[in-house]
Amino acid sequence: MAHVTLSFDKEHAASFARLPWSKPLLEWTRKDAAFIDVKSGLARHPVRFVRMGRRSFAIKETSKETALREFRAYTRLHEMGLPALLPVGTAIREEGTFAVATGVGVQAERHATGFIVTRLLEYSIPHYHLFRRAFTHESRKRLWDAVVRLFVRLHTRGVYWGDASLSNMMIVFANEPFPEIGVRTVLRAILADAETVEFRQSLSEQMRRADVDAFLESMAWTEADLEASGVLREPFMTAADQRYVSERYADLYALEQEEESFALLTKIDVDALLGPFEMRGQAKALLQHIAEHKWYLSEREQREISLESAAKDWYAEIFKPVLALFAEFSILDEFTDRTASTLYLDIMLHKYYLSEKTGKDVGLALAFESYASRFRARGRTMENLTGFARTLRNLFGPNAV
Repeated sequence: MAHVTLSFDKEHAASFARLPWSKPLLEWTRKDAAFIDVKSGLARHPVRFVRMGRRSFAIKETSKETALREFRAYTRLHEMGLPALLPVGTAIREEGTFAVATGVGVQAERHATGFIVTRLLEYSIPHYHLFRRAFTHESRKRLWDAVVRLFVRLHTRGVYWGDASLSNMMIVFANEPFPEIGVRTVLRAILADAETVEFRQSLSEQMRRADVDAFLESMAWTEADLEASGVLREPFMTAADQRYVSERYADLYALEQEEESFALLTKIDVDALLGPFEMRGQAKALLQHIAEHKWYLSEREQREISLESAAKDWYAEIFKPVLALFAEFSILDEFTDRTASTLYLDIMLHKYYLSEKTGKDVGLALAFESYASRFRARGRTMENLTGFARTLRNLFGPNAV
């Protein structure tokens, strides 16, 4: 008789102990479990979805070794703060020893089946439904951005996926905090199959590109299957989309490297204090602002100020007060595609060009008024920006910052 070993936390142990682990997953009936209908992607192993109380779970049947390895991989991904499904537990069914004919004679081998249980995510878009939706060009770009950001987060932490495909991801709507902005609802991709995940000190460019290329190849055969079944009538990922994914990956990976270098030099936590960089050269531009502030502080103090000290003072005395005013006048609400630091640089760049044109420093207040004039057709934006400019004048004078 098969022996089953369950490994679940206290919260779920009693509920999952009632399931019929002694039977193959595909033989379970609705008397055995409260199944829910979730259309999943192509899978090498049987996967079924169940409801337990207020939560839903995915159960995958595989080998003992694979189930335990995948559970450990999910656990480590969460410990690293990377986006992946939450592992709940495993069930191992030991089925005894069987005689197996091999090239060197009959050998006794132990056979065991493994089950891994993960929790389903709220507000996710099932893979199957992505292909049924009529996505606009912009909507597809947001989807590809979510996919690319997942790759970048994994690769910069030395994680090689090895089996990347849309069917092995969950696409979710997530509420995420942005520094000085608040919470925004964004599209995020979550790793939903950790069977082939590898953890390394770092990844070579060849390995990184192989992961992305495997995803692009998987899209081709997934589309072919869906076209044959009548689900898909026109290409979901076009040649232009493929180029966008490849180029966007290169850009965002480079940006991640810039963020790391910036943080190393300034000791400023980019994600926590400035918001993620959105364009190449952003780190260099902010470092230039900090270098200018360093010169100003050194002149004022009549001694050399370190870059780290200057960065701390720049953040506290310039960046943060300006961003606080952004929030007060709801300016960032009008630019939902930008982070606080990108809008800050936009306006500072506009100030630079105005100053070059007039031959003198025009100050931040005048730069804001000029920047606002570009949005006269957007009444609320114009009103908010010009109100902000007036406040800057009152606080800092006509040549503010």
